[in-house]
Amino acid sequence: MEDGIAAIARRRPAPPVEGRLDGGDFRLTCEAGFGDGWNAYAHSMAWFEGRLYVGTTRGTIPGMKLLSPPPDIKPWPVDSPDNVYDIDRNSQIWRYTPESDRWERVYRAPDVLARNKTRMVPRYVGMRGMTVFQGRGDAKPCIYCSTWAPAMAEPPDILRSEDGVEFTTVKRPPWDVSVRSFRTLQVFAGRVHTSPTASNAGGKVQDSVGSEAVIYASDDLSTGVWKPANDEGFGNRDNLTIFEMAEFNGYLYAGTVNPHTGFELWKTRGEGGLPYQWTKVLTHGAWRGPFNEVVVSLCEFKGALIVGTGIINGGYHRAFKLGPAAAEVLRVWPDDSWELLVGHSRVTPDGLKVPLSGLSAGFDNLFNGYVWRMCAHGEYLYAGTFSWANSLPYLPNAKWPEDVLKMIRQWGIEHLTRNYGGFALWRTHDGVRWDCVTANGFGNKYNWGVRNFASTEHGLFVASANPFGPTVAIKENDQWRYVDNHRGGCEVFLGVPKATPGNA
Repeated sequence: MEDGIAAIARRRPAPPVEGRLDGGDFRLTCEAGFGDGWNAYAHSMAWFEGRLYVGTTRGTIPGMKLLSPPPDIKPWPVDSPDNVYDIDRNSQIWRYTPESDRWERVYRAPDVLARNKTRMVPRYVGMRGMTVFQGRGDAKPCIYCSTWAPAMAEPPDILRSEDGVEFTTVKRPPWDVSVRSFRTLQVFAGRVHTSPTASNAGGKVQDSVGSEAVIYASDDLSTGVWKPANDEGFGNRDNLTIFEMAEFNGYLYAGTVNPHTGFELWKTRGEGGLPYQWTKVLTHGAWRGPFNEVVVSLCEFKGALIVGTGIINGGYHRAFKLGPAAAEVLRVWPDDSWELLVGHSRVTPDGLKVPLSGLSAGFDNLFNGYVWRMCAHGEYLYAGTFSWANSLPYLPNAKWPEDVLKMIRQWGIEHLTRNYGGFALWRTHDGVRWDCVTANGFGNKYNWGVRNFASTEHGLFVASANPFGPTVAIKENDQWRYVDNHRGGCEVFLGVPKATPGNA
């Protein structure tokens, strides 16, 4: 086991702190999944024409019953029917107007006849990515949204809206019928780039692993003409998926899922037409191996590309029995040299790498399985994690490492879930010195991840993934029962600096 696990077992981290933003505060703009606890993830977000748009994924925990293999949990954390199609999982899009502090629903996915024609099912259960883009056929910038389709529906589409009210579908890339979702919609060189990130190929439903590791690109989404931008897996069959992309220093960067040797990071100038010519930047999970299985997040900050890592499925990849392990933060410079900011010290072909922050993987917290999202806002970089600590009451521990069991015996599951069950949000001015904004999901242990940021003139929006609604299993007198959970469902916070005299 890595030193971060031993560290958390030896000492108690600093107590959770109140959320702060440049001398200001974060406030809650919506809670309990916009009033519906089935709205589990604020899965996509974009700023468009002066308003914030949020796409939801619904019924996340019931949907996990369909995974191959399903999580080994008991009891099920929320009251879930055996047939997940018996609940309302039709994904939604919500719009927030800052001036009136008002949310309104602008879209709900329709029901369609299942492919086997046995029943009606949601066309989409999630809105996994969102961007604003003006293609050759667009009269103005439009919202485009990538979707998540249930196993009994057709492959997922892309939604388009000119006004943020009326949403229509445009032709999807040439997906195989097994594709279930795609997430990133990355704008670069006048094109949108995307890649499938969930599949039910061979009857095995896998989230975060697609049927092919290919990026598709289009400069006019309304025509549905998509072309591949890379060779399958960049020529490496162990690269199962292209998971995340970002633009930096005139290049498009792409990070993979690789459970065998660790993620790879590639870049391209995008010159000479499709497919592009690519250069490898990092390999072998930055020489941590499969404990850095995936590039989860990418963000430009002060002349460098910041890389957030993880293991898919929240820090433990069930299909490959990989993990648990906590996530790292890396910094890549334009010349492809790199530094370890937060993580596990190691000797690499590039020399000894030690965390410049002094923080081990997961920001000294084993439970932070992803650095899920990052955002530059003002003079700071914000990094939000996914924490699986709140799943502890439902997980079997017979095969857990002894040092982890020692930690649980010493502190108790109640203490761990209360103080570290929610996401952690950290910020830095220089990549080296980090401050903890919150260690417990802004006081809500059910907020297990920061799923989105939006930096706007109104402040920094932070949106959560919170699947513990509308009910949650609690244990009383050695008996489990389900109770209504008013803090279950995604939440959206807004961080605003305090007003100063003359600027009230």
